[in-house]
Amino acid sequence: MMRRLTVGLVALAGLAAACGSDDDAAQTDSTLAPAATEAPPTTEPPTTAPPTTAPPTTAPPTTVAADDPAAAASAAWALVFDSSVPFDDKAAHLAEADTLRATVEAYGGAGAGFGGISLVPTATAVEGDEATITYDVNFGANPAYSDQSGTITLIDGVWTVSRDEFCSFMASARLSCA
Repeated sequence: MMRRLTVGLVALAGLAAACGSDDDAAQTDSTLAPAATEAPPTTEPPTTAPPTTAPPTTAPPTTVAADDPAAAASAAWALVFDSSVPFDDKAAHLAEADTLRATVEAYGGAGAGFGGISLVPTATAVEGDEATITYDVNFGANPAYSDQSGTITLIDGVWTVSRDEFCSFMASARLSCA
């Protein structure tokens, strides 16, 4: 759509130039030339960072930077609750992870039936070693629930979701913790 609009505007500019005097006729050809050589849109990711209160909507990183507490807490939260992230990648951010492997794997299977389940932070309030995360629940790319709330705690420099917090959400997803 944007390419059509751009080509249409260039053609319109060329038409306007052609409607001028005969001296402008030579310029009409050069006005239209750039449309034929327009480069296709790039698919490279943007170079700017997302807001610090919400992680990107794509798959979260498997490591979490600690230089911005709100961003780090949000990223850890999104990582733990993304059904497509393997257990080994989220275990460092999940309290008592070794006892929750079966639940995490079941969550991954359940999420696959929905095109993935993700908890996408929309706001993060850090107070000391605890952060309150406001988030939306998405099934695939479709928002299902909004303005939900949970907490994550900084333990030994790592943002960690408690077993109780994790199992509470799993219960709402009809999965039990071992």
